Amino acid sequence: MVQIASTESKSRITSHEVIGSSKPARDRNVLLLSSVPPSSKYTGALMLHSMCRALPADKLSCFAVLTPGLDSEIHPEWKEIPYMHRQKPSESQLRHLPLHLGVIESFIKEQATAKFATEKIAKELILFAESTGAETIWCTLEGQTMIRLALALQKRLALPMVAQVWDPPGWWLRDNNVDKFSRKKVLSDFAEVLSNSKTTTAAASWAMAEQYTKDYGCNAIPVIPGLPQNWAYQPCTGLNDSTTLTIGFAGQLYSSEEWNCLMQALESTGWMIEGRHVEVRALGRIFGINATGERNIRFYGWRSQQETIEILSGCDVLYCPYWFSPRFETESRLSFPSKLTSYLAAGRPVLFHGPTYASPSRFLQDNNAALQCNNLDQKSVIEALKTFVSDASLYRDLAANGAAAFHRHLTEERTQAQFLKAIGYENAQRA
Repeated sequence: MVQIASTESKSRITSHEVIGSSKPARDRNVLLLSSVPPSSKYTGALMLHSMCRALPADKLSCFAVLTPGLDSEIHPEWKEIPYMHRQKPSESQLRHLPLHLGVIESFIKEQATAKFATEKIAKELILFAESTGAETIWCTLEGQTMIRLALALQKRLALPMVAQVWDPPGWWLRDNNVDKFSRKKVLSDFAEVLSNSKTTTAAASWAMAEQYTKDYGCNAIPVIPGLPQNWAYQPCTGLNDSTTLTIGFAGQLYSSEEWNCLMQALESTGWMIEGRHVEVRALGRIFGINATGERNIRFYGWRSQQETIEILSGCDVLYCPYWFSPRFETESRLSFPSKLTSYLAAGRPVLFHGPTYASPSRFLQDNNAALQCNNLDQKSVIEALKTFVSDASLYRDLAANGAAAFHRHLTEERTQAQFLKAIGYENAQRA
């Protein structure tokens, strides 16, 4: 069915006299704890960079627990802030023993990591927080290490915390083959962090903010990935030409089942829609393609955010897949794809391919900002693509509505305002 739809500060504090003080929120020192520092190389790091720019520069410090294998240098703009980094322990549990023995092996490794490697980082982190005079902790909860560190800070430092949640933690734990006993403990730690009365949750979607407020009784504020308003293109009024149909895709290809459905649907038509040759333009750092038949894909690789929007603005339709699989139902309900922000900024209509309960589906439906294909039937995908070609009025309206939704909800200015609200810096001006 198709629907519209490591530098140390010279100062050091040895107690926590800031608690209960009357110091204005905008004057508090903020310590960012994350898996990557703010930079321009990864989606999460780009988001952090944008949000950091909302804060007074002389009130920010950063402790990065770097994910192995990532090129994670801090952005030059933040070279002068107090900064320290350490290597994150491996969070992927490769099992060498079979069946139940493998579960026990994973459990032992997780407990050893928590007790020794993570505890060592926690001690260094607390000293760093004291030396920089941290008065608010801003922590991204990505994976078991960051969750454990956040909980350690809460128990040992009487400081308010903003817990930034990009995705529900269950996905990461499953993907890294963490055993069920360790998963249960990490999820319990996650709940404890969010339930703490001094914690504000910066949630990745409106749906997540609503759900986490209900589940954990926390103060959850939606902080959605945004882009500068002046990067946005005017909404298009029609297809580029009369002979081709270009489909744009940007970002990580994690919705492989949905992507394969699109590919097979296009194969079934010989990559022709309503007499037009179809071309897919893909942008991203890694893009694995398993081609069992004809493919007409142009791969652009990794581009800057602004260049990505420029390339997407030259496409006819922008494709946004999201999980149908029950295995990813929680993630589908609560996460929000950053690619959608780029799509709506590009001024081109969106084809959303995912379930109706997904948070982006709800957002697009509320703003009448996309054509939606809410199943994995190849004929439905083709029907949606044909609609873009045959209904010029709908095509124009979807582009206009999408652009309006971007300016209303997904600008960098809106993201920063929500972030400042979460961190208690609502009236701050960057120094």
